[in-house]
Amino acid sequence: MGIVNINDDSFSGDGTLDPREALEQARRHIQEGADIIDIGAESARTNRDAISVSEEVRRLKSFLNHWPSLRDETRGADEEQLSPVLLSINTWRPEVVAEIIKEQVDLLNDMSALPDDRNARLCAAHGVALLIMHSVGQPKISHTHQRWDDLMGSMLTFFKEKIKIAQTAGLSIEQIILDPGLDFAKQKDDNLLVLRELEKLTKLGCPVLLPISRKTIIGDVLELPDPRERDPGTIALLTQGFAKGAHIFRVHNTRACWEALKVLTPLPPKKLRIILNLAISADGKISTSGKSPAHFTSENDLARLLEIRKRADAILVGRGTLEADQMTLSVADLSPWRCVISESGQFDPQHPLFTSEGGERHLIVTSASTVPDLPAKIHRSTLAEFLEKLRQEPRMNTLLCEGGGRLVKELFELDVVDEINLTWAPHTVLGGRDAPTLTGQPGDFLPQSRHYELSQFSPNDEDEFFLTYTKKLP
Repeated sequence: MGIVNINDDSFSGDGTLDPREALEQARRHIQEGADIIDIGAESARTNRDAISVSEEVRRLKSFLNHWPSLRDETRGADEEQLSPVLLSINTWRPEVVAEIIKEQVDLLNDMSALPDDRNARLCAAHGVALLIMHSVGQPKISHTHQRWDDLMGSMLTFFKEKIKIAQTAGLSIEQIILDPGLDFAKQKDDNLLVLRELEKLTKLGCPVLLPISRKTIIGDVLELPDPRERDPGTIALLTQGFAKGAHIFRVHNTRACWEALKVLTPLPPKKLRIILNLAISADGKISTSGKSPAHFTSENDLARLLEIRKRADAILVGRGTLEADQMTLSVADLSPWRCVISESGQFDPQHPLFTSEGGERHLIVTSASTVPDLPAKIHRSTLAEFLEKLRQEPRMNTLLCEGGGRLVKELFELDVVDEINLTWAPHTVLGGRDAPTLTGQPGDFLPQSRHYELSQFSPNDEDEFFLTYTKKLP
């Protein structure tokens, strides 16, 4: 996302009130690799007075009037670049939004922290995506006094509330982008914490924009008061954001950031970490044969499962396990993908999975020709093909599998399981003749061994034992 400031008080000194120069800046951003142009007419600096609504609208329209022709005639840096390039408007007052959103706008970059639903309703009415930035109080007012007891927890709560406001106003989850708001109501250590734990935001199911360019945090760390000297630090933050799952980077120096991403992208492909969580009876069965909900362990085990689920970007089960256990695969306050694999595709539309709140639903159907009309995305593919699709998703880093037997066996056959979490419940002695084991259905075993190392062994007060195994490296 290339920045164009149509003002004369930008903090980085690159703003202009000349619409021709602003358009040329946009052209250079496109030529240097930008997929999105972000234009703003009012500086976010809190030591500058706000401009009037009419003046902000005038400045924006001086650009918008010429944008379509510039966009269509300008060639990008390579064939991977978005074409046509998208346009983002950086403004927050609903009075301004109402005046300019009728133009060729793709995204509203709203730094107001969405205090009400007016901007969300305007975006929904015009088919425009909405960026929600984390902050407190009104824009253009300093919040350097703000202190946080639990910044990331507060941020997650904030975004869940704002996403609900946006969806109620008519926006889909795919039309919402999240911005952690570096430097807004955050001090040096707060910004560093956000950059360390950014992946927590990616689990909310929305793309994450990281506004890293020439930020104060770079000046604080490197003791560089002049923002124009902070481009190397910007590249460092881009690299961190890329590793943590950010999807969009808002920058001044597009060429440098584009080149950095071109170098990062072909590095060894991202690894999709696959973990299992299963409870086993004393005779090694991962469920009972009664096809009843398999909570044959304790409340402690359920609490452990919920904690493990918080690590997952997607949860996968077999259809039989889904139905036997009446699972919703929901995680409080998070939105991991809820994935179910089935050979027959015969899903029950009344199942709680399809009526409960939670992350996106994905059904993997391996052979059936027809599938009921369900509120889910259907993937007609093998398990291996679906795992590859997950790996290529930018925000998918960890997949949790909770059974059943055929699915677990196939994962071991593919040799993709990185971690096994077991609750050994010896108070349940017999799972039953027809209950599956860790490596498949009754009498069905892997043809060769798989080796894992025991990395955790914890007894609890219910005479259960929590075991974690990690894949043994060659």
